[in-house]
Amino acid sequence: MNPSDSLAKSDGSIRPVLPPVVAALFDEDVTDGSAKAYLSDLNHFVEWCQHHGQPVLPCSSLALVQFLTEHAEGYSMATVERRAAAVSWAHRKAGFLGPDNPRTTPVVVECLRLLRRRYRETKQKQARELSTELTRALVDECRDDNNTTLGLRDRAMLLIGFAGAFRRSELVRIAVEDLEWRKQGVEINVRWSKTDQEGRGLVKYITAGQVPATDPVATLKGWLEISGIESGPVFRRVFKDGSVGSTGLSDKAVFNTIKSRMRAVGLEDWDDFSPHSLRSGFASVAAENGASIQAIKGQGGWKSDRTAMRYIRRRDGWESSAASKLGL
Repeated sequence: MNPSDSLAKSDGSIRPVLPPVVAALFDEDVTDGSAKAYLSDLNHFVEWCQHHGQPVLPCSSLALVQFLTEHAEGYSMATVERRAAAVSWAHRKAGFLGPDNPRTTPVVVECLRLLRRRYRETKQKQARELSTELTRALVDECRDDNNTTLGLRDRAMLLIGFAGAFRRSELVRIAVEDLEWRKQGVEINVRWSKTDQEGRGLVKYITAGQVPATDPVATLKGWLEISGIESGPVFRRVFKDGSVGSTGLSDKAVFNTIKSRMRAVGLEDWDDFSPHSLRSGFASVAAENGASIQAIKGQGGWKSDRTAMRYIRRRDGWESSAASKLGL
């Protein structure tokens, strides 16, 4: 990657942001892997700051606390720590040292300590996978929403997220310009993702569903028609009166949507579900119905069989158990 004075926009294009910081990532004392990780984390941080109307450099200690706390939901502690380090790195390179670097302030140090303790106590249970049956229940719950516009948006987001094995960071970046409508369904161009820091891109193929109520392609078309969105972010905030905002959703908004819809369905274990449930659910259901590991990897953007297999929750464990073949 050419260390240009830019960061990737949410739609995959380039915007000029923090030239010294980005250029600093490619200093000789930074490994290529570290540079890519820091670039990813700074992209998240810049987008978060823009969404919340916060300055990037320097940011306040309280803003960094809010950013880290929000990203502790659904992310590993290692990711949270790395994002804090990336923000600190950016401040140091820009000349904000000592108390001017928010990462070194007591409030941020204490925040990370408390997050580490909470992480150890919860051990971040693996997210439960979404099933086809549960997806239908979620769609029904969204259809019953008094705010019909919000219900349609959430139906489209859940169905596209499930059918495309999307990460929540990928979902919020989908723009109308990334959609290619085909006879079989819709192709969604993912311009940038967690595992594609160089922006090579990935196309996800969403086929039309067999059941109208859970057809991800028809539901997405319906959302775009009702919302009047013709360009820019596909998934946006919906207000109480049903009007649609002009900016895309945040990662946190997707997290909250999944949680609230799971709870509304009436599940006792609703808190075990998260946006990762979309990806693990896709992998599990696809594998159960005979999809090849190569096809699953292609849709989910997983690089290796081993990584993809971690997302597949086997439902036939007892039936296929080797121990059952011992004749005991």
